[in-house]
Amino acid sequence: MDYRHQNFLKDEPYTRCKPSFGPRLWTTAYGFEILDTPELQRIYIFTNGGAHSFHTIYMDGRPHPEPRELQPSYYGHSIGHWEGDTLVIDTVGFNERVWMNRDALPNTDRLHLIERLTRIDFDTLNYEVTIDDPGAYTATWQSGFSLRLAKGDELFEYLCQDNNHGPELMVGAENSVDRGSPIVP
Repeated sequence: MDYRHQNFLKDEPYTRCKPSFGPRLWTTAYGFEILDTPELQRIYIFTNGGAHSFHTIYMDGRPHPEPRELQPSYYGHSIGHWEGDTLVIDTVGFNERVWMNRDALPNTDRLHLIERLTRIDFDTLNYEVTIDDPGAYTATWQSGFSLRLAKGDELFEYLCQDNNHGPELMVGAENSVDRGSPIVP
């Protein structure tokens, strides 16, 4: 984390059009939409900022793959279930290139994330997260926040590279020579 801060966050994945996971997924610029597809037994989270990508949550009761079969990825492998009105998302299989928040909190490929989403009322979504990563932290920890519905807002076409106005984050404030091009993520 100190290295990331020392380098003015120049390796920040979000600015380099990479997906965000966990707590950061829900606070991404330009919002998100949740699409429940009961006939497919999946929930999709579409994000509009950063990578403009989607995250899949399998709701069909499958387990996670065996660790040796997992392909580490930005979003990991997510399985979900309902506990009353709360969606519980259990995710493993992250790569180590993602940041769970803007402060550059680290994670390893041993991260196990449990997220809980509860719609408190029509306009409010409560988010709780449990972070268990013995490769990065000495103990399991929890956090959370509430999100408010942005009425009338719709997802829109956003191409990260075309709209990326953060070159100083990509090459560093002093135009670092360790980067060959400011446009290569």
